[in-house]
Amino acid sequence: MNINDMRGALHSFDDSGFTILLDQLEAKRQKAFKLFLSVVFASGFIVFSIFLAQGFTDFVQFSGFGAIFISTIFYRRMATVRREAKGELMPALCKKIGLDYTISPPGHAMHYFDQLSIIPSYDERSLEDQINGKVDDIDFELLEAKLVNVSRDSKGRTTRTTVFQGFLVQFDFHKNFNGQTVITKDHTVIGNFFSNLSKDGERVKLEDREFEDQFEVHSTDQVEARYLLTPRFMERLLSFSRLPSVKQLQLAFKDGSIYMAIKRSGNAFEGGSLNLNDPKLIEQNIKDIALIFDMVTELNLTQDTKI
Repeated sequence: MNINDMRGALHSFDDSGFTILLDQLEAKRQKAFKLFLSVVFASGFIVFSIFLAQGFTDFVQFSGFGAIFISTIFYRRMATVRREAKGELMPALCKKIGLDYTISPPGHAMHYFDQLSIIPSYDERSLEDQINGKVDDIDFELLEAKLVNVSRDSKGRTTRTTVFQGFLVQFDFHKNFNGQTVITKDHTVIGNFFSNLSKDGERVKLEDREFEDQFEVHSTDQVEARYLLTPRFMERLLSFSRLPSVKQLQLAFKDGSIYMAIKRSGNAFEGGSLNLNDPKLIEQNIKDIALIFDMVTELNLTQDTKI
């Protein structure tokens, strides 16, 4: 199935077989939501009543934390229902176009990305939504990652900061490269100095001024880097990085593959509507999957032309 056939099949997805299931899940979600609101109101009323009776005491503070904890438990019930819906829809959508889907990828899926300099350092990670298969005879693997830095102040208080949320993608070029070429966002002179300390190879100077303004390139093989980064390919990278769904793009060539870290806003494959039986849920998931096709067409990653 070529890429045009895959696009057509994806956008012609028939959700009629999921109507009953989605209606049932939406009823379950609404029930969980009403229960969540009741718990929030009841626990809030209790904490407020204690506050009026005792003032702001340690017990009131403890009760407030307890109310938040209990409310979080009931809120997660709604998230569980949404995950159940995704676990039904996403495999069906991917199967329609000959791709495989896994809702919880294994930890080793991050192995190569951890070795490259296209994602920031992190302390915690959360992986989901792994899709793999072939697009126009190109093997690929995509997963969604959320990477978090954990810091503690002098009083021992913990702060968690999301440093990356988006797609990590590997495309196979069916061709081995001798060196390693890494393309990262330009962070100005000072930022580039510190980020370059963790990169292998030397800085590659290129003729394209616009590309130089947007990206920093380092490679262990200067000749190979210029062979890979043709003027047309740099033009395509700039075009792809400007897509509305792409917040930031960084990538690397290594061992016959291209690795891409695509920062996005919000979670993918979660649907575009609160209601689980809203057609927009499937429509948004289709748009998220279609980004894979955008990568292939925008960057022209066909097996015949490579770059």
